[in-house]
Amino acid sequence: MLAILYLIIAIFFATQLIRFLIPDIRRLFVGIASEPETIEKVPTMLFLLPAGTLVGLLLSSWVTYFLAYIMHPYIPADTANLLPANIVSMCIFAYLACLFWQRCFLRNYRNQQDPRFKKLPDYRRHPGSVIFYLTSILVVVSAVAFVYFYSCFTSGNTVRLGFSIFSDFSPHVAITSGFGNGSNFPTQYPHFSGDNIQYHFMFYFLTGNLQAMGLPIVWAINLPSILCMGSALTLLGTLAVLLSSRRSAFIFAPVLVLFRSAWNVFHQFSELSSAPGGSFSSAIESITKQAAWYDYTFRDEWGIWAINVYANQRHLALGVGLVLVLIFLFLPHFRRMFLHLSRAKGAGKKAKMFFISREAWIGRKADPLHPWGSLILSCLIAVAMPFFHGSCLICALLVLFGMAIFSEFRLGYAIVASVSVISASAQAWFFAGGASNVATFKYNFGFVIPELAGKEKAGIGTIFSSLGTIAEYLFKIGFLTVILTALLFAGLLIYELIKKKNPYRPVLILAFSLPMVFAFFCQVSLEVLANHKFIQVSFILFDIFVAGLLANLLALPFRIAKKETASDSAETAKKPSGFAMPKKAFIPVQIASAILCLCLTFGLTATGISEWFTYYNVNTHEGGFIELHPDAPIVDWVSKNTGEDDIFLTPIWSVNDFFLSGRRVYYGWPYFAWSAGHDTTTRQINYQWLLCGCNDNIAEFRRYCSEMNIRYVILSSDYYGNAESRDYYYPEFFEENLTEMIRFDDGTAIYKV
Repeated sequence: MLAILYLIIAIFFATQLIRFLIPDIRRLFVGIASEPETIEKVPTMLFLLPAGTLVGLLLSSWVTYFLAYIMHPYIPADTANLLPANIVSMCIFAYLACLFWQRCFLRNYRNQQDPRFKKLPDYRRHPGSVIFYLTSILVVVSAVAFVYFYSCFTSGNTVRLGFSIFSDFSPHVAITSGFGNGSNFPTQYPHFSGDNIQYHFMFYFLTGNLQAMGLPIVWAINLPSILCMGSALTLLGTLAVLLSSRRSAFIFAPVLVLFRSAWNVFHQFSELSSAPGGSFSSAIESITKQAAWYDYTFRDEWGIWAINVYANQRHLALGVGLVLVLIFLFLPHFRRMFLHLSRAKGAGKKAKMFFISREAWIGRKADPLHPWGSLILSCLIAVAMPFFHGSCLICALLVLFGMAIFSEFRLGYAIVASVSVISASAQAWFFAGGASNVATFKYNFGFVIPELAGKEKAGIGTIFSSLGTIAEYLFKIGFLTVILTALLFAGLLIYELIKKKNPYRPVLILAFSLPMVFAFFCQVSLEVLANHKFIQVSFILFDIFVAGLLANLLALPFRIAKKETASDSAETAKKPSGFAMPKKAFIPVQIASAILCLCLTFGLTATGISEWFTYYNVNTHEGGFIELHPDAPIVDWVSKNTGEDDIFLTPIWSVNDFFLSGRRVYYGWPYFAWSAGHDTTTRQINYQWLLCGCNDNIAEFRRYCSEMNIRYVILSSDYYGNAESRDYYYPEFFEENLTEMIRFDDGTAIYKV
């Protein structure tokens, strides 16, 4: 199938591009790992393949989009709109992939022939390790696939969307169909046509493109979602292994993301068990059977922190994964600054190295890390990210800013930041008419904490007095993730300073916290609640360190003390790694540590586990869904008898079979457009004016419809189901002045303007 071939070529291209730009990924691992021997625990493919998947989908989508944008006016009516662009795109990427592969092959061959070439240790492959990694990836991908397919699936000829996602999913389905079945060029918001698009839609261009190449819409949405989420969690686990030197952190990190930490379930359990007639068993039964998100903090009833957020926002995983790729690329420079500062003697030399040395700003000569190759890859990601996930791009820049302060090669950070701003501004101008239409950065203190309402413009004094309230809120939504991360920061900092080890890990925690801090002080979009993504990204990054803690508790870095003998060889007598303990104490301590690990794991995942039950119950396949019908008569007629650029005047629909036709409406459900930054107030006034026939003036009605490219009006009883339309709907005007094209069995009719 063409769609699968497209994905394979895109991923193969990006993996070869990464190999070409970063000649030795093992060197990257050395620059990140807390202990040198750790790199032998990590296969190169754990970075190369997931990073290649994310970068490949990112870059191939942009090239295909702009090829389609250029070609679409010249595509014959009987030719699929995206087919020519896809053929050209696949040829380009297949050629480049083969070219990069050839260059990498020749470079590796020359290195093997060079006696001066020093190869870093490879992954120490043994059956237990291979089985562990493969099993972990299989388990994680299976869990991710369940999340996505459970709430978005097909049954016979119908598409079913679970109750917990169908509302937010409606514009995603519409955008996907707009590219898969329509021709949304220049791109418009399907529920608010005629005002450009201010939503980061490119992931749904990818899904629409896959649909156009033959994948059913459910697979077109779910397959790239699984690839992106699986890749992001693999990168997360790999980074956890490198920073903790514990292989088991690879599975702990994804588990902590999929089953989030929060105080919710403990508060809920206390309420249920202490209620009249309540008991332990009845509380557990209520929690496992609940079919609504537990309302503990503001908007918890929407499931904004739960596993549901990944099912709702399919592009979030891609954004998080790209943040992790950027961290991988710059972390060696961050760690190396601390390493060389520790070797510099005297405050003067340390200050010179930190502030004015060549290494601090430009990079080292003949650097084995090949920083300029990494920089090119970083810039490609930064250029392409804004309309894939703008919030994650902001998160990436915030984290990189925190790292840059304490890093070498600061010029690289500055270039990535500059490229990001220029690209985001250019894309905002191209798609939305200007950067201010997409994002407006303004001071707004307090996020959505009810106790801080009315303090949006708080001064320093109010901020300091509110820190306790913020800490309490973070405890509620993050619980052990927040507590353990704070303890790890303090503990690692003290331990590494005492042991005179590289203290880059506790400082990295501070950099990871910057998106969370940003969420409490800055408003980016009209909806302050949208800042939850910044907090969520910080929590995901904190999970890297928490996973490392759990992995070390599961198997403490201790060893049984042995008596040295004179016959020991120098190699044998060399001091092994790990703290030595008497045999009598070793086993009890290990058992106690493992029990503590299990207890902490339960505390960290309990709320997440309860929310998986909620997710399962809300979206039950026995009725917890709404249905869309790709073969509905309205979809078939509209697809065959109307132009791909025609706009429809319809009821204020959110989810409807109509959107599967790939056509757009003048005014759909307004919340989506409002939250994306569109002026829904003016549009609603004009919409109501149109519904009453422009005050019964057919000439004015036709003039305005021509101006907005409204070609058809759909008459439906759905107008009466909404307060914004029922009092204005004047069907007699349309019946008397417009031409009826078709009337369906349910009474819905389409009239041509």
